[in-house]
Parts: sequence; structure tokens; C-alpha cells
Amino acid sequence: MVQTKNGYETSYEDRKQNRLQVVYRRQTQERQIFMQDLKEIRRQREIRLFKTMKNLIGPTWLQALSVLQRKALDTLEFSIYQDLLEGRPTRTASLMKELGLYPRPNTVELMTCVYLGRNDPKEMLAQLFLTTYGHPIEGKRCYYNLNARLVLSGILYLGLENLLELLRLRFLPDKEKKPPKPKPRPQPQPQLESPYLQEMTAVLYLRPKRKPFRPAPLPNLDDLNDPYEEEPPIAKPPPPPPPRPPPKKRLPRSYCDKIAGVMNIEPYSTITTTHTIKTVTQGNQLRKTKGSKMSIALKKSYGISVSRSSRGDKRRKRLTAPNTGISSTQYTINGVSKVHGKKVFVLGNVSTLPPEGDLINGGFRLINGEYINIHCGFRGRPPPQKPGICDCVTNWQDAVFKYVKENKCRCGHLYDYGNEGIFPPEEIPYFQKPSRFSPFQFNYHTIYNLDEKQLFVEKKFKKIWDTDSTLHIGDSAVIEKKDKKKKKFRRSSATCLGQNPKPEDYLKCALRQMRRLNIAAKLPDIHLVPELKEWMRWRIYGPFTKSVKKDMLIKSFMFWQIYCGLEKKGLGHVYPKQDPKYKGLTTWKNKQDLNDKFRKYTLKYKLDLYRTYAYSTNILWPTMFQAEFPNKKFREIFFSYLFSRIEDLQLMHPYNSREAAERANILSKKRYICKPDGAEEKD
Repeated sequence: MVQTKNGYETSYEDRKQNRLQVVYRRQTQERQIFMQDLKEIRRQREIRLFKTMKNLIGPTWLQALSVLQRKALDTLEFSIYQDLLEGRPTRTASLMKELGLYPRPNTVELMTCVYLGRNDPKEMLAQLFLTTYGHPIEGKRCYYNLNARLVLSGILYLGLENLLELLRLRFLPDKEKKPPKPKPRPQPQPQLESPYLQEMTAVLYLRPKRKPFRPAPLPNLDDLNDPYEEEPPIAKPPPPPPPRPPPKKRLPRSYCDKIAGVMNIEPYSTITTTHTIKTVTQGNQLRKTKGSKMSIALKKSYGISVSRSSRGDKRRKRLTAPNTGISSTQYTINGVSKVHGKKVFVLGNVSTLPPEGDLINGGFRLINGEYINIHCGFRGRPPPQKPGICDCVTNWQDAVFKYVKENKCRCGHLYDYGNEGIFPPEEIPYFQKPSRFSPFQFNYHTIYNLDEKQLFVEKKFKKIWDTDSTLHIGDSAVIEKKDKKKKKFRRSSATCLGQNPKPEDYLKCALRQMRRLNIAAKLPDIHLVPELKEWMRWRIYGPFTKSVKKDMLIKSFMFWQIYCGLEKKGLGHVYPKQDPKYKGLTTWKNKQDLNDKFRKYTLKYKLDLYRTYAYSTNILWPTMFQAEFPNKKFREIFFSYLFSRIEDLQLMHPYNSREAAERANILSKKRYICKPDGAEEKD
């Protein structure tokens, strides 16, 4: 029996099997699509959370400093004083090494910065940044390398305490004079007939309740509400210009002379024969064989001059086409000739074109011994451009306004200021357009009213009444009907604080007034520093509650788990670059060369590791919420695993989970190895 895929001749078992395969294939495809969507959702979630972790850092230039780096910055002022006494920046250079700068500034630049910043260590670091990057610290950049981040973070650390003190003074609450409470005067008690009739008060002891913390009210901040404009980031320098194209290949001069027909015909002499004429070109003269040194020395000894002729030393000038300065003149050049040693053009004819257009030259013909130009017509020139519309509208000054009032405008704008006719009335609304609250309506009063003046006044009055402009409340009160649907004018677009200011808004407005008192206030986006934001938040809202602290603990744990998952995928792992120098067979002769190259290779790899670890440290540090709950011991422990200096770096990172897993896998493979027979040690 013939079995087909579908039909009556197929058995029940085959149809059941086909059905199961179709259902299985469909379910498998749906699961694959679901898993792909789930994978994409998780990837987007990881990207979003990673951006959240990066936003917790604060400004782009902020770098977390270890305890050793902070100690080095604390001794910077004394080191500057000692280096100025000695005249060489020995101690300051060692502090730059402790800070983690690589490559480090040279001695001349460092000594200049030390002298300019002798009064303030923050000024010294600011001068070092200006010398290295070519712009002051106020300039905002889209990207900062590690050296720039360390220098700017050092300036912030040195000026942070002073900034906090200035903020305390600025946001000090106003003193309120409370009126003194009147002292109660004891009233005389009436004398009772019996002491048993005296009222007795029973005292009940209650535990004192702790009042919730209420932060002091903010002072008057009207001076902070000035307009504020953020400076755009500094643009990257333009790339260097592309290299010049290679020079065109120049043909030999003899070839050019041959094409131009340049030749020298020598006169008859006894040396030359009558039946030969020698043609000598300039290229042939240059290719003459030079005499040997011995022959030149002999000629010098006999007083024979061996210098070349001045004619050969001159550089050949490039021929320029004849030009009379008349654009309507054309030449026909037949060739080049040499007259009295000077090369000139041989002109066939000269034709002058009429002034109204360019001649279309169709060539020339020789007719009866005369060359005749073939004239095919003239090229039409484009019509002259129309003069632009005058700018009488843009220059509304008093003199122009007076002139336009007294004289009718002739430029095409057709403005009329009462010279002719009456002022045209505005469009009168005879119909009311439908909206989501009312249907289309006819205004019967305006349809049957013939007095345009009355209709115009009613429309104007209704427009003023709807916009509340009769009260004259600021400039933003005059809002037309069509602008009602737009977003209302926010105060924050023109002022600093705005309507609902956040802690960073208060900082942004207050810190710009402290730039003369503290250099650290000049840093870009300093209002986003976590320590300053936390101080301002505490000043406005007070300390955290227990529920908020619990949420922060859960967030920190979640961020750490996310980072560990990203680390297993390769984040923070530096792969050693494969260098072809170390491949192939080598001998003992190459030992020193290979050692030197490998030393440079190791230093470069360590530098890449150091920068990667510094980047990962900077991302993980704000997830510990040390700005809200600072702890010096925790900072020491944190930076003992995640290195902050290139001197403390190890090629084997003990805190990287991926590298730790790789090492454990290698050790487990080497641990269980069965030795071959005969390899066991005999007792």
C-alpha cells in the first residue's frame, strides 16, 4: 500500500506521529522566541541598572580615593614648602607617584606648578591640570582620563571641608525672637474650714517621649534665585589635517622639450661634418658624464676651471600662457619656439569675443591660405539676480519708524500706517469650533450683527477677560487662546532654583557664589558630588528612617550581585595582548633583547590592569553608600582588595571572581592526575 503524507492511505499511527511532530515543533519555536525575548529583557535590565550605578558616581571626573592617596594629599602643602626651599620638586614628585599619576609630569612643569601654587595646594593641582590639558578646571569635558580624574578629585578632597563649612554658614537658619512667656502669678487660696477639704493632686509618671527630629527652616534664599546658564562641554580639538598628496610624477625635461619642439641648431664649424646636424637639448647637457676626482684634481692643479657654466645652474622657468587681462579674448597656440635663448609661444590667431556672451568656438579652417574661426554662437548668461527685499522691518529704530509713518513703504511689504484707508478689522468669529467639551456652534449674534466695530470690541474684551490680562500679573500672564494647551511657563527655565528645587539645585545656586573663596567650587558639576548632596539632603529633610536604611542595604546587595554577574561576562577582565615578537625560535643571543621587550610589555599590561581596576573601583564605591554612612576602616578594607595605585598592583587579582574561578579550575585539573605505571615512588 502506498503511504502518503496526508490522505486516506496513511495509517492512524502515522497521522498521530505527524501531529505530534507539528505540535512539538510549534512549542519548541514558541519557547525559543520566549527565551530570546527573556534574554533581551534581561540584557536591557542589566544595561539600565549599570547606567544607574554609573549615575551614582556623580560628576564624570570624580574618582574614589583610597586612604593612602588621601594621606599623600594631606602632606602636599608641607611638601610644596620644602620643595620651594630646596629648589627642586623631589617630595612633590613622590606624592604624584603616591597619588597614582601615570605618565607623571616632568621636573620643569612640576616645579612651575609648585611655584604658582605655593599659597594653596589646590591651586598647585589646578595649575598642573592647566599645564597638562591646556584649559582650566572650569571647562567641562565629555571624557576624562584617569590622570585628570585623580587631579580633580584631589582638588575636591582638599577643599571639601571648607565647602561644607561655607554651606553651613550660608544655610544657617534665621534667628527668631520668641516673645517671653508671662510668668504665672500664684493666686491666694481661700482658707478652708478643715484641712481634710484640701484638694490633692496624684502625680502619674510617664516615660519621656523622644520628639522626632525636625530640621531647622531654610533662610531667605532670594539672592540664589538669579538666572543660571550651564556652559556647554568643551569640544574636542579638530583632527590634524590630512597629509599632502604625493607630488605628481614629473616627466623628464628632454621629453617635454621634444614635444614642444625645442631644439638648438649649432652653426657650421670644422668639427661638425656637413652631412650631420647634432641636436642638443637641455636634458642631454644635464646627463653628461662627470669627470673623475683625479682628473678634477689635476685640472685644479693646472689652474683649469672645472665649475659649471652659469647657464646650466639656472632653473628652468615654467611657461605661462599669454594673458592681456581681457576676459573676452581667446588665443590659438600653434607651438613653442626659442628666440634669442628665450622660449615663447607661437600664436596662430587672436579673437575678441563680443561682450554679451562667451563665444562657442567650433574650431578653424584653412581657406585660401587664411585661417578662419568657426563661430557656433554665444553662451547665454544667467539673468541678473533680483535685489533682495529691504530690511526695513528688522531695523525698527526711531528714525526709520518716523520715516515709514510719514512716507508710504515702496518695498513690497505694503504696510499702511493711516495714510490711506482705515485700519483693517481682525477676523470676526462667526462660528465656534467644536472641542471635546462642546459641539460645533453658530454664533447667531455675530451673524446678524452688521456693526463691525461692536463685534471687534466684544471679541477684544472677551480675549482679555479669558486670559486675565486686565490684572497685569507679570509678563507671562498674557497668554493667547492657542497657547493655553502648551506647557505652562516654568520658573526654573529662567531662574536657578525653580518651583520645586531639589538638593542639587540648592547646591548649584549656592556653590557658584563660593568660587572666589574656594577653588574646588569651580569644578564642573560639583553640585552632583555625593557628599555635598547628602549634606544638603540632611539639612532639608533630616536623617534617614529605618525603612530607608533597609532599602539602601537591599540596593547595595543588589548592585553587588549585578556587578558580579557582569564580571563573569568579562567586565573588568583584561586579556593579555598577543605579541608576535615572542613567537618562534630564539637562542641565548636574544636573551637580553627579549628581557627588555618583555619588561616593557609587562609594564604596559600592568598599566591596562591598573586603569581597568580603577574604573571598576569607581563604579563599585558609590554602591556602598559611604557618602551617607562614612567609615574610614571600611575604606581601608575596600581599597586593600581593589587597588588604587599602580605600585600596589598584582598580576593575579585576588578579588576578581572570574580569575578566581579560572585558577580554581586549573588547580582542580592538576590535582587529580593518574600517574603512569612505574612512576610511583617506591617505599
